[in-house]
Amino acid sequence: MDSRTLVKVLCAQEALTYKKVAEILAKKTGGHYTKTSVSSKLAKDTFRFSEAFILADALGYDLVPVKRKG
Repeated sequence: MDSRTLVKVLCAQEALTYKKVAEILAKKTGGHYTKTSVSSKLAKDTFRFSEAFILADALGYDLVPVKRKG
């Protein structure tokens, strides 16, 4: 799963808007995020996995790598 898909899944599961995602990331990283910048990063597929990981952690998710069977 790429970072774009992960963020979209988290937004759907948690009923988050891009504005709320921007607020969470700004608070956790100290960086500047807006609804528009989050939307643009997702559209251009430039949302870093580290940003997605920070968002997942802030929402209480553990991202655990699991080896595929087969």
